[in-house]
Amino acid sequence: MQKVISVNINATPEMDSNGKTHFSEHEYPQLNKYLSEGYKVVQFYQIAPSNTLYCSTLTFVLEK
Repeated sequence: MQKVISVNINATPEMDSNGKTHFSEHEYPQLNKYLSEGYKVVQFYQIAPSNTLYCSTLTFVLEK
């Protein structure tokens, strides 16, 4: 059985009080759930609309 999960990420960097830029980390509970149920990632696609934007779409193809 296959499942497809698409995740849209807006990873705008945040600047701290010292002027350092930090990127945030993201977790995907639905993806973690399927992986813990025995699904495996068989394909992965990343679509970034522009190299000047901090957003991306991640698509995971899972199979059990």
